[in-house]
Amino acid sequence: MRRALLFAGAAVLLLSGNSYAQLTATIAGGPHDLSSGSGVRNSNTTINGQTCVFCHVPHSGSTNQPLWNRSNPTGASYQPYTSSTSKTVATGGAIASGISGACLSCHDGTIAMDVVTNVNGIAFGTSPLGGTVAFTKQASAKATYANGTSTGTSDVMSGGLPFLGSDLRNDHPVAVAYQTALTADPSHYTAITQAGARIYVNGAAGQLPLYGTSSATATVECASCHDAHNNSLNGTNGGFLRVANTGSQMCKTCHNK
Repeated sequence: MRRALLFAGAAVLLLSGNSYAQLTATIAGGPHDLSSGSGVRNSNTTINGQTCVFCHVPHSGSTNQPLWNRSNPTGASYQPYTSSTSKTVATGGAIASGISGACLSCHDGTIAMDVVTNVNGIAFGTSPLGGTVAFTKQASAKATYANGTSTGTSDVMSGGLPFLGSDLRNDHPVAVAYQTALTADPSHYTAITQAGARIYVNGAAGQLPLYGTSSATATVECASCHDAHNNSLNGTNGGFLRVANTGSQMCKTCHNK
């Protein structure tokens, strides 16, 4: 569960421009903070100022991800990455139902960012909370969103750096078993390390986690490269990267090139 809390994101990227909290080490005030004053700010007074509620809820959260406060996408329209050298290919359903699906519930543009499951223990959209959360886009935010600067009741991500869409063929594969690729081409990949419940790839630049209950089936997810809760690992990375990619260090953690 501790590892799963790191989900965010393949592919989790910035919700605002580089000038906005580029190296914020915590959620509060950073690109993933959708409360008042953030790059995309909540203007609903019922939950105004609540930072965590846009992803997590202390009661009645989903068991799919830890206390998750959003619905995962269906993955029906996903076009997963594949190539002539792919050793393992994920399905849209596997992507959507796993750790990466949590990230894509915002970043694929199929579910509005203002759609949460419940607030203060009450199903959102029911009395006394009313409808969905209204957002406005701050003028300083560089990303493009549906509705532009409107205060409509739906804000679906549709452009800018954070937007991945449902065509994932141009993104690093996720929900794929690392060991499958390693077994097929052992000279190309770094070996897996398992220490208790922790499963990871250990490279010179740092450690990248894999997700699952055993090293044989553990998968690469958005959160293998990105830590949604920390935009300043080592004080310099930004982009929620777990390892700085100077000189392709992150890539070389897994890939022997």
